[in-house]
Order: sequence, then C-alpha cells, then structure tokens
Amino acid sequence: MSIKYFYKSSFFSSLSEGLILPFIPAFALYLGATKTFIGLLSTFPTLINFFSQLLWSSLTEVTRRKKLLVILGGIIWSIFWIPIAFVKDVNYLIILISLQAFLSSLAIPAWTTLLIHMTPSYKRARVIGSINTYSSIGSFLGSIVAGIILNRLGFHYFLFFLVFLFGIISKTLFYKVHEPSIYLSSKNIKDSLKNTFDFSNLKKNKKILDLIKAMIFFNFSISIAGPFFSVYILENLGGSKLDIAIIAAINIIIASIFYRAWGTLIDYLGKKAIMLSCIIPISLNPFVYAISNHVYWIYIWTIVVSMSFAGFSMASFTYLSDIVPKERTSSYIAMYNAMTGTSTAIAPLIGGIIADFTSIWLVFIIATFLRISSLYFFDKLEERVGFKPKGIYKFKFENFDILYRLESFVSTYSLAIEQVKKETIKLIRTNKIKF
Repeated sequence: MSIKYFYKSSFFSSLSEGLILPFIPAFALYLGATKTFIGLLSTFPTLINFFSQLLWSSLTEVTRRKKLLVILGGIIWSIFWIPIAFVKDVNYLIILISLQAFLSSLAIPAWTTLLIHMTPSYKRARVIGSINTYSSIGSFLGSIVAGIILNRLGFHYFLFFLVFLFGIISKTLFYKVHEPSIYLSSKNIKDSLKNTFDFSNLKKNKKILDLIKAMIFFNFSISIAGPFFSVYILENLGGSKLDIAIIAAINIIIASIFYRAWGTLIDYLGKKAIMLSCIIPISLNPFVYAISNHVYWIYIWTIVVSMSFAGFSMASFTYLSDIVPKERTSSYIAMYNAMTGTSTAIAPLIGGIIADFTSIWLVFIIATFLRISSLYFFDKLEERVGFKPKGIYKFKFENFDILYRLESFVSTYSLAIEQVKKETIKLIRTNKIKF
C-alpha cells in the first residue's frame, strides 16, 4: 500500500527538521542576532512560505505527477542547509531561509492533494494519526540527537550535513508512492494562476469560509503568546534550558501516544466535537503559565495540552480535507494556508510589542481570552452530527451551554484515554504473538 511510504517519508522528514528547526533562533543568536531580528526570522519566511503556496498550487493543478513536486521541493529544502552551514552573517541567514521557504513550499500543495485523494474519508483521520505518530517519533529523535551534537560540537557542519542527508532520504522514499489518477482542472499554467488568485469561488463555499474565519482567529490567539512561553519559564519561573527541552519532549511523546487514538475518535465522534473539546485545555494553557509559581506545574499541564493540540490539529485538518472540493484541491489548500497563516505570522510581533510595553503576563491573559472566544467560531461550523456523549445532567445551561461543554470535554477525554489503553494492549499482544 502506497500510504506506508507516506509514513516512512514523514519519519525521515521530521527527523531532519527536528535536527535543526527548534534551534534556528539559537543559531541566529550565535551569529549575533538581536531579539527583534529573531522575531523577523520567524515572521518573514513564514509569510513567504504561505503566500508562495498560492503560486505553487497553480503548478500542482496542471501537473499529473504531483509526487515529483513533493520530491523536488524536499530536495531543495535539504540542499539549502549546506550553504546555511557556512553563514557568518545574520543578514545572509534570513535571505537564505526566506529563499528556502519560497522554493521548498512547492511541495506542500502537492503533498496535501495526494494525501486527500489517496485516503477515503471514513478512515482519513486514522491515516493522518499514523502519519503524525511517525512524524513525532522522528522529531523527538532529531531533537535528542541535535541536543547531543550541539552540547559537544556546537553548530558544527556535521549537524547541517545530517539535516541534508535525512531530508534527501525522506524524498527518496516518497518516490515509491503510487499516485492515483487525479482530474486536472486546468490545462495550462496561465488558466490555473487565474483560478488560484480568484477568491470568488472561495466566497461561495460557506463551509471552507467559516473554517478559515475560525482558524484565522484561533491561530492568532495561539501565536500571540507562542514565542514567550520559553522566555517566561526562564525569566519568571526560575527554569532552565533543560526545562524547556523536557517540556518539548513531553509535547512530542504525549502527542505521538494519542495521535492514533484521536484518529479513531474523530471518525467516531466527528471533527467538530473533537475540535470544541480540545479548545478548552488549549485555551487554559497561557492562564496556567500566568498563575504557576514553579515550572513543575507546567510539566503536569503540558501532558493535558499536548493531548489537546494533537486532537485539534488532526480534527481541523480532517475537517478541511472533507469539505475541500476534489477539483482544484491544491488551490483551495493554498488559499486556506495563506489566509490562516497570515495571522500566525503577524501575531508574534503584536504579542512582542504588548510584552515590551507591559508584560508577558498580560499577553498570556489576552491569549486566554482570545482562545476561549474562538469557541464561538468553531461552534458555527457545519457537520453531520455523529455520536454525542450522553450527559449526566437532564438540563442545559443556556448561556453558552457551559455544563454541556464541560460534560463533552470530560467524556471525550475519557474516551481518548480508553482508546490509548486499547491501542497499547493490542500492540503488546501483537508483539507477544510475533515473539
């Protein structure tokens, strides 16, 4: 089955990314960058990446062998780490990473289109869960290996060579993917470009438009505080860089454990129900940071919020893949990424300005309020109703159905934990039989 090559490719791709991406800010600091410049190093390439997908999606629409675009984009991404390894000036660093973001984003619309067309809707969430599990394991191993190399050698050329090597391997494996026959909505690149930058069709698709509105608001609420959690740990909770590394490891491990369980529950309960349940602990994350007096509380809460981010990311992507038209899939995905990604890129700058003039604590409180408010937008999404956990109360709290939300949250997470137990027992029994 070709989907297994998605798993293998995702593992090595995430292994490659895990070796370097978490340490790019540290590399910029090593080269003498200011904190403002480090912020730009995140914002500028991110914006380029999302908006360049609009261009590359047009190429995807007219290309029959879409996997070649995935392979080419991945190879370009990998090759760029060789010149980046020799950079001595932060200005050249942002130029190279921005150019890399523009060219390597060629792969994103094609990869997403292939995944959507190769997986039936009824089991897509489980497939995505498996892909995310392989990716998480790769990211975890990459971060550990990079930490050892950086501790002993610093930003040595060897590290960048490993990034290049595993990146190439990931795309070599992807070549074995057997492509399905996908209808070409455009015959030439000119017509495809015209259609891609025509947002009138997007306005007519209410489901996608509602999801875009919800994700723009949600991404902004996430990203406005995102860059400052590690800073708060160091400056306000008396933590260390080791604490940051441990929290990152907890995130990866817990997410990888729950991906497959969420995949099953998403197919069973529905995407909207999972998104609404997961937003609750995600909303409380900045608040927990704001009221904590020790980093150990963050360790405990990270377990819960990691489960939630894993479930939300899978549910939101699965919901998108179900409502996106089968014709011009890559164009719709590119428009979606560009519009929702803009808020992701802009929010950290706004959060930084607020933090400079007031405090990070206030940014966390604002982020908490915004995240809770995002429930309103996701509640308006349309979806065929599946199973609903039966509540223990015989009445509703009409103001925002608070009790129902809490009941659904408890029921959903109980089912998620139960599903993980089933997956674990199944894995143990399978290994015993094989043994």
